[in-house]
Amino acid sequence: MSAKKDLGAARAANSLHLFKGHEANWMLQRTLAYMNVKAAELGECLYVAGRIDEKNAESWPTEWADLAARIEKQGDGALLEGEPISARESFQRASNYYRAAQYGCVPSHPRYHELLDKSIACFHKAIPLVNSPIQKIEVPFEGSRLPGYFARPDNSDTKRPTLFVAGGNDDTIEEDFFIIGPAALERGYNFFTFSYPGHRNAVHTDSRQVKRPDYEKPFKEAFNILETLPGVDERIALMGFSGGGYVAPRVAIHEDRVKAVIANNPMIDYDRVAKALLNPMIKRLPRFLLKRAMSKKLDRKPLIKAYMEYGLWTAGYSDMTLYEWLTSQKAQREWAKFTIVEDMHKISCPALSLVGSGEGEEMLKQTREFHEGISSKNKIMKEFTLEEDGTHDHCMLDNHSRMQQAVFLWLNQVFQHDIMTK
Repeated sequence: MSAKKDLGAARAANSLHLFKGHEANWMLQRTLAYMNVKAAELGECLYVAGRIDEKNAESWPTEWADLAARIEKQGDGALLEGEPISARESFQRASNYYRAAQYGCVPSHPRYHELLDKSIACFHKAIPLVNSPIQKIEVPFEGSRLPGYFARPDNSDTKRPTLFVAGGNDDTIEEDFFIIGPAALERGYNFFTFSYPGHRNAVHTDSRQVKRPDYEKPFKEAFNILETLPGVDERIALMGFSGGGYVAPRVAIHEDRVKAVIANNPMIDYDRVAKALLNPMIKRLPRFLLKRAMSKKLDRKPLIKAYMEYGLWTAGYSDMTLYEWLTSQKAQREWAKFTIVEDMHKISCPALSLVGSGEGEEMLKQTREFHEGISSKNKIMKEFTLEEDGTHDHCMLDNHSRMQQAVFLWLNQVFQHDIMTK
């Protein structure tokens, strides 16, 4: 899971080097990234990192969960003693740490659902203590009620632009809030997100809500909810992170209520992304060796195994191994439907495409193809580099502030939004 460009699709290679495996280092960095919104602290994370045995499948979830429980207890104590700010920060950190713990669990792990429930519960404990009003919402869809959040800069009904976020393949809606929610609110935007089919919270809520290519259908119901909420006007920007880089453009093709689309980064063909991601793992082994080799490799790398099995579960293939999915003609035909290559020219609203230079050649290629293939007159592509931007990682994990700056400088112009009069 290194990030050399010739691997096609990956995370950036720069690392804290506290673990031997790149995935563990990357996930530690991802957890630390939320220090900027008081949802992580360096000493706590380094303490846990020093205790983890990355070859032991139980070590990662156990150590992060133990830390989360201690921090949640500290938050409860602060609240009882009348210190709501300390309580809020503790609950935010506990939510992030429980999320990190759950990331290391395969979906069949006995604590898989428990840890995500605890992450969500801690975020909900923080909600009444946040300065900006945040409300829990539900989007009814095909017999399910998909969870989400709506936040405003204040309690007034002043009409404001709204940033609607479609999260990535493996994040949570709580993490999506940490990534850009406070930044949007501070700049006078409403913030809205929900967990769409195949997203972590959605499949956790209802195991039937797995990935599907026609995301315009659930998002139609989400837009129906959003346009009834106070302070929302027609200025709605849809932003997709990671896997949401397929979802947001797909929705923009079909939904005219999307007045601006931001893809970080655009994924116009999931099949190509999967092949670029998996080819380094399988190393073009002959099929008669592949099954055993993949099983042994994943057993030696518990975090990657958890990530892969999670991906199968959220795609509706929980009964398959990764080898079986790769060699199933039916599964591959279904996966090939996740593409917007033939339809992306239908996007005409303002569009911003973001990509990190260290994400791999396939990610860079798909971003360029998207930028060139859409019909938008107002379109910008931004490739972040470590030298110029202090970030080149997937979704600008290593510098959210720089990513936010690029997003809102562009979006303020598109919506003629003056943050000084927010």
